[in-house]
Amino acid sequence: MSKFIKIFCCLIIIIAGYYYFFCQLKTEREKFLQSNFVDYTLPSRFIGPISLEFKGLASDFLLFKFMTFIGGQTAKINEFDDKYWTYIIDTLETITDLDPWFWDAYLFGEMFLAWQAGKIEAANNLLLKAKKYRPNDYRVPYYLGFNYYYFLKDNVQAAKYFMEASKLPGCHYYLASLAARLSVFNFQHQIGITFLKEMLKGQTDQRIIKEFKLRIATLEFMDFLEHKVSEFQKIHQKLPDSLQELATAGLVENIPADPYGGKFVLLPNGRVYTTSKMLIQR
Repeated sequence: MSKFIKIFCCLIIIIAGYYYFFCQLKTEREKFLQSNFVDYTLPSRFIGPISLEFKGLASDFLLFKFMTFIGGQTAKINEFDDKYWTYIIDTLETITDLDPWFWDAYLFGEMFLAWQAGKIEAANNLLLKAKKYRPNDYRVPYYLGFNYYYFLKDNVQAAKYFMEASKLPGCHYYLASLAARLSVFNFQHQIGITFLKEMLKGQTDQRIIKEFKLRIATLEFMDFLEHKVSEFQKIHQKLPDSLQELATAGLVENIPADPYGGKFVLLPNGRVYTTSKMLIQR
């Protein structure tokens, strides 16, 4: 009985000691990680040969480790200096070098760099890399288009990438409609018309056909009116004061109605726009 008590007491002491030293080690480890930032990732030209045929596994492991590290640092994102951003961008480059088809790495780069950090150029560079290796993935040009539209306010580039995405398998039809709408914001009516007519080929969904035809008709009206404005300017050496002046001058019989329920208007620069913004007016 005495021997049993001694063994039991020894076990209690060992467990208590282990728990104490484990907690101390954990505390010291956290202090070390906070004060010692590992700001370097081996380039893929070194990791690749070492990984042999397990490059994909190495890429998965690096991304998991990287996301774990970043997860603990997001609260301090405003304090990040150049070494942090160099580490983050270099690590994402290494991960996608090891496995250039690894969508999760590109998606994480987009979500963190663009949304969390505002590093749009770095996010776009990563997506352009994805575009090279994932040419049939509509998500790549979609995110590029979104970055240009939402963050950079560049509707021309946004429309270009949205148009590209809408032609790829799996993309929702609304993206083609949005791309055409963005072309209107930049007065690229012919580009929108040509694009939508191309998208109509082989289309069987009547709802999509109806929507695209409505948008094409609106773009064609705007394009037609702009040509008449240019004609008026050549004749009278000035822009008309309003679109109605085109009818008064005999260049058009009447001003067509906007199929979306709005009204075509003449802007000071001679371009034609619509008050509906190509959205159905109820």
